[in-house]
Amino acid sequence: MVKKYRLDNGMTVLLEPVEGVVSISAGLWIKTGSRNESFSQYGYAHFVEHMLFKGTAKYSAADIARIVDRVGGQHNAATNREYTCYYINVVSEHLPMAVEVLADMYYNSLFDNVELGKEKKVIIEEIRMYEDTPDEFIHDLFMECMLEGHPLSHSILGTIQSIEGTTRESLTGFYQDQYGTDNAIFVVSGNFDLSNAEAIISRFFMKKITGAAEAAPVIDAPARVMRKHVQRDLEQVHFCMGTEGIPRNDDDRWPMYILSTIFGGSMSSRLFQNIREKEGISYSIYSFHSSYRDHGIFGIYCATSPETYGRAVELIIKECRDLLEKGITEQELADAKSFMIGNLALSLESTEVRMGHLAKNEIIFQRSFSYEDILHCINNISLDDFSKISKKLFHDKTLSLVSVGEVSGPDMKSEKLRL
Repeated sequence: MVKKYRLDNGMTVLLEPVEGVVSISAGLWIKTGSRNESFSQYGYAHFVEHMLFKGTAKYSAADIARIVDRVGGQHNAATNREYTCYYINVVSEHLPMAVEVLADMYYNSLFDNVELGKEKKVIIEEIRMYEDTPDEFIHDLFMECMLEGHPLSHSILGTIQSIEGTTRESLTGFYQDQYGTDNAIFVVSGNFDLSNAEAIISRFFMKKITGAAEAAPVIDAPARVMRKHVQRDLEQVHFCMGTEGIPRNDDDRWPMYILSTIFGGSMSSRLFQNIREKEGISYSIYSFHSSYRDHGIFGIYCATSPETYGRAVELIIKECRDLLEKGITEQELADAKSFMIGNLALSLESTEVRMGHLAKNEIIFQRSFSYEDILHCINNISLDDFSKISKKLFHDKTLSLVSVGEVSGPDMKSEKLRL
């Protein structure tokens, strides 16, 4: 059972006691990500995430790491295009410490100029690392092409130029605008006493922060680049193909999950079996769906040799057409449902995963979903639902194709990518 309430300062709190575990996962979620950045602020959401670990008036950066490490805990953070999360996982008796540390980072981070200068270098190296990792780089390039000009399209890390130009004043300005308590959610999942947790959270999260955050802009029809290639001296060609998906709260999201599972979401999926196992021309191939408040992207990633690149693209097009024209069998649908339910059940044994599910559902739907709720949604998916979503994705569509590597053979023109 999940308890949801609101503190006097406007912060939303979600508490989920879980029996049979020894740990808790405590997470502070800010409903701000890279899409909330202006052009001059590219990378700021991620930069702020780094700086909240770099020391407060009470704790140095080393202190924060040591406090969590000495009890065998884990602490980390993640910046998404639409949210930022800070979390600590510890044995349940250390819940007060987890709440205190997260609150101190939230309220009292110093944004010290010396630390900021060092962190600039760290983030620039992170950007370079991603640019040198083609299976990461291609996904950022794909997003830029699929949503050209949209606030979702730019890299979460920002650019070397935007990070180099960051000042303490500009970064703290972004923090003050976006990190208001009205824009924050605090979540605890695991083995804890409800009333004790409420008292601890009230003690450390009393203060109100008034932010000036504006709602992320909605753009109805971003441009789409149909074909882009970046020439690199690589052993493989890494590429993504895709089309428009659906927003995160679309009623067709459950059939979409089924479709992606059957198409390229597991080792028994069609892409894996027909292109990796039968053809032997790719080690890594899968489909994915990225959904956001106002847009979604359906994509396929593949890495193959330059000699087999054209063949891989042709086979993927064939699989898309087969899915659209021939559909799936009752057995495939049943197997996909079992796969999703089993994955869900195993994941919910992790307090960190449960904590993340609660926060994301609050951000998207302003409610929580029980295991039974989700089972009901999965089990109710029909073949007609699948047919509807496959037509929405693939009928009369042209796929975008974005690649990096050394391409040999003819370039892929738009007419070849028409479904």
